[in-house]
This record gives sequence, C-alpha cells and structure tokens, in this order.
Amino acid sequence: MMRKLFLLLLIGAAVWFGARALVHRGEVKATVVFRHARDLSKGDPVIADGAEIGVVTKVSHLDGDDAVSIRIDRDHRRDVVSDSLFAIERHRLLVTNSFAVGSPIADGAVLRAHNDGVSSWLAKHASAVEPLIAKMKRAADSEIEKLDEKHLDAELAKLKEKVPDWKAEGADALDHRLGAMKSRVAKIEDDLRRSNKAEEARKVKEKFEKWLDEVQR
Repeated sequence: MMRKLFLLLLIGAAVWFGARALVHRGEVKATVVFRHARDLSKGDPVIADGAEIGVVTKVSHLDGDDAVSIRIDRDHRRDVVSDSLFAIERHRLLVTNSFAVGSPIADGAVLRAHNDGVSSWLAKHASAVEPLIAKMKRAADSEIEKLDEKHLDAELAKLKEKVPDWKAEGADALDHRLGAMKSRVAKIEDDLRRSNKAEEARKVKEKFEKWLDEVQR
C-alpha cells in the first residue's frame, strides 16, 4: 500500500513539473540590478508600453545593490533588449525601449539599470519625447538610404559628420547604423556586378572600407 502511494506521489509530481515546464516554455528569465529596489517585491508586474509583459519573481541583495529577478511572458520575450531602460514606479518595474537598438536578451541575462537621473526620467517619461526620437531615427535611416554609386563620396562625407552623434548614442547605436550602411553598400556592389560593372563595384567596396576604417578609429 505504501509503495503504491509513494508511486502515485512520484507520478503526480512528474505530471505537475511537466505541466509547469510546458506552461512556462518560451518565457525568458533575467535579472535587473538596481542600486535600490525597495519598492519592488515578488509578484509585482513588469510593464512595457503600458502593458504587463512579465512579473517580478524575487528581489535579493547583491554586493550592496538589489538584484530583481523577472520572468517575461513568451509573447513579450522580445520586449526586453540589451539596452532597455528600467525604472521603478509604484510597485511596478517599467521597461522602456524608445532609445534602444540592442538585441532581445537571452534567457538568464543579467542587466544593470542606469541609475542616473536622466535615464530614470526617460524610463518613466519616454512617451513624451518618443515622437522626436522616432523622427531622428527616420532621418538617419533616410540619409543611409541615399547612398548610391554616383554620389557615394559626397554622402559618405556627410555621414562621417554624423558618426560622433552615433557614437554618443552608444556602441549598439553605432553598430546599428554602420550595419545598415554595410548592407546598403553591399547592395550597390551587387547591383553593379549584375550590370557587368565589376571594376566599379571594386571601387565602391574600397571607398567604403577606407571610410569605415577612418570612422572606427
């Protein structure tokens, strides 16, 4: 009798753990480190763009800081990226991506919240300046789209003046812009080769590689 009861308990536990794993499959767990997270506790919501995307699972002390463990729902696992901004407001963990250009975080990622006043303000009030940021991003992308073999020298010279601003936005922003330019130049090269203009394609590649080397110094 005891053996049967023990066996039933094992089967029940296995079913429970299996069902729990199935329910949480695809979710992302991460840790956000704050200087202080005194207003947060287990069960508090994680909010992005006004919607609840996850939950706080634990708050613990870590070398003088507070480590906030979160679990992001599977449908929102791309809503937290490597350079998201975080803030704490009324027992909620706020996530802002208005200025983010990073990649979605991997399961188990550890992120550090920016504790300066500007970052905290932006994390809470990004919606107020989001239209301006979106306009600036569109303007930068528009400049990159203008690249073609006929005006390459002039456009690269203009874009070189913008590189300091891209660097000021952070390494991820710079990588994003340069990556977009690499893709654009690669298309120009491909179009030239398809038109039997291999020599022109070679010159475009050389010009861009020289420009890239200069701006990355």
